[in-house]
Amino acid sequence: MRNVLFLVLILALLGCTRLEQAAPLAIETPQPVLEQETLSPAGVEISPTVAALPLSGPTLTATFPTILSEPTLTPTVALLTPSATSPWRRTRTPSPTPTITLTPTLDVTTRIPLRIVSPGPLSKVVSPIPFIVHITPDYTGLTRIELIGEDGRELYRKVFKTYSNIGYFTRVDEKITFQIPGAAEIARLQISTYDPKGNILAFNSVRLLLLSTGENQFTPPYPAQDRIGLRLKREAEIAGGTLNLEGEINPINDTPLIIELFDPDGRIVGSRLVQLAPADGKFQPFRTDIPYQVLERTPIRLVLRQSDDRISGLAYLYSLPIFLSP
Repeated sequence: MRNVLFLVLILALLGCTRLEQAAPLAIETPQPVLEQETLSPAGVEISPTVAALPLSGPTLTATFPTILSEPTLTPTVALLTPSATSPWRRTRTPSPTPTITLTPTLDVTTRIPLRIVSPGPLSKVVSPIPFIVHITPDYTGLTRIELIGEDGRELYRKVFKTYSNIGYFTRVDEKITFQIPGAAEIARLQISTYDPKGNILAFNSVRLLLLSTGENQFTPPYPAQDRIGLRLKREAEIAGGTLNLEGEINPINDTPLIIELFDPDGRIVGSRLVQLAPADGKFQPFRTDIPYQVLERTPIRLVLRQSDDRISGLAYLYSLPIFLSP
């Protein structure tokens, strides 16, 4: 009986050792699977496609390698090729439109015969007005200064002779005195030059607000360049009965540009009226044909002028000597 029990115990112990040995075999088999899963993120770091896309965010998920490995990104190159042709076609169309003819870069740059340095336009002034003007160096003749009230009456006038200064402009520094009946009044301060026969050569003006009392409030002067530039040389020779005039103007107001041709006796041998765009402080081109009648080669003074749009009289005048032939 004891032998039987001893055999049963031995068999039971043998069965336990077999179960313990079988258990580690079942645990060792999935270990290769765990090692394969740890290799997948290492593969993502090695792939060069992630470094080639710096525009994406710095956070990477496990789905990125599958997307970047696909070669379907090549159609983006095909999309760029047709878009490169369209900008060339678009840039060619506006290229002829930007014309820079509005700048006063002409064949002959005109000098300012009369430049008003002070006061500036619409300055508020009391008596006396400090009036400073620069006159072109090559001018010799009569010069006239006038102050015209808003109703056309003359508030101040002075006539004197100007002599040429080779290489230097003539500086006029005048104190303009006036009296007005009211507290304030619009006026035009003007200066003009004349030839020996009394024909006007140049005219410039500035509009002011006269005050009976108070203090001066000056504004900046007009730009230091003439209002008119012509593509026509001084003392140019014109023939054929028509003067083709082309140039640019910075209008002083919205009134038309009047162009006239005067002979030495003061007779008008040709004229034209040119409508301009509204004055905006910028140059605008103009072009016109002026028919004329002369019997022989004649010295002519080409005159371009604008009238005042508020006070009766001139606002601006420019002239140029030329020669006309039949």
